[in-house]
Amino acid sequence: MKESKMPAKRLQHYVIIAVLTVLLSVLFAYLSGLGADIIFSYLLTDAVFLAVVLYMLESNRLLGRLGIGLSSNYGRIADWYGICCAVAAGCYFLPGFVCPAAAIALFLSIVSTVEIAITLSMFLCVLLCLAQGGDFYELAAYVVLILIGAQLAKTMREEKLRFWGCLLLMSVSVCIPVLFYYLAYKRSSFSVFGTSIAFGCAAIILFAVCSRQLYGRSDGEDIVMYEKIIDEDYPFVVDIRRYSRAEYVRAVRAATLARKCAAEIDANELAAAAAGFYYRLGILEGEPFVENGVRLAEEGCFPAAVISILSEYGGEEKMPSTRESAIVHMVDACIKKIEFLRTQEPPASWNQEMIIYQTLNELSATGIYDESGLSMNQFLKVRELLVREEIVYDNTGSRRGEGAV
Repeated sequence: MKESKMPAKRLQHYVIIAVLTVLLSVLFAYLSGLGADIIFSYLLTDAVFLAVVLYMLESNRLLGRLGIGLSSNYGRIADWYGICCAVAAGCYFLPGFVCPAAAIALFLSIVSTVEIAITLSMFLCVLLCLAQGGDFYELAAYVVLILIGAQLAKTMREEKLRFWGCLLLMSVSVCIPVLFYYLAYKRSSFSVFGTSIAFGCAAIILFAVCSRQLYGRSDGEDIVMYEKIIDEDYPFVVDIRRYSRAEYVRAVRAATLARKCAAEIDANELAAAAAGFYYRLGILEGEPFVENGVRLAEEGCFPAAVISILSEYGGEEKMPSTRESAIVHMVDACIKKIEFLRTQEPPASWNQEMIIYQTLNELSATGIYDESGLSMNQFLKVRELLVREEIVYDNTGSRRGEGAV
């Protein structure tokens, strides 16, 4: 599937990251009194770094490791990167070996991924070392701190382990700079020791203040967004209702069935319901339906799980990769099959139970759900629920027959 146009909000956050990077480089070059050739070298380094970061952000997004639709995901990365740039700029005026690299990597890992956090943190520390004329030992100290800080993000995720994580953060923030300073100069430095303690305390306090928002925000935002986008007054819901009353009723029915199926196997009910409702969103703009549906969902900043399911519509480009995607695919296939049989002239004689069994068994035999994580037992539970449910409503929302027709 061709990648749809990048939403303006995500592009805006990428531009902010680029501008912050260039401004920091120019600031360091100005403070260091470097010539035009060195400034040009800084900017070339920025260009390479930004290309790598953009690639990593987009590749992680496409792999589902970053939120596809929530603009706040990218906004938080840009916000925290800006804070870290400010910290790095302030460290220029402090003694060598003094930079809270572990804390920088920790916070960036929480809002992005470990690999992105390491890349961003490493760049800031390399830039700082270049500006200060730091040696191998200083850079080595920062590298060790970054690697530890990035891994600490996983430990800090567990609330019961946060005390120990904070203790480890303080320990490495003090011990690593002092140790590498001694290796470099064969003597100790009270200023490095004292400043490192101050940075460690500040990082722990900041984490204590922000931890709930940092770790708890994503799931909460998704829940709110799921409920928001399926509200009857939401703009896309209104657009679908205006486009076609029959399409709207079909979407409501698909969402209802998908939610029931998800509840049956303890999957994400809200994700299944929202994706079921918007599974055919691309119909609003016509072909290519899948690309247009994904683009509209991205522009609407839908939760990542919903956009991923829309990108797997019908298994045309990608097979369902989650249980929720498999559920929505099964629901859509059953509705589509029964709608087709209802439109036949002369009316065909058929039984809903047999049609659903046949449709889903044929789909399962193709292996289309093999990558979704849906077990055979869960498949059977969903199939039996769909057999028990009335599948099709007419365009006024009233029932049309029961079972066989």
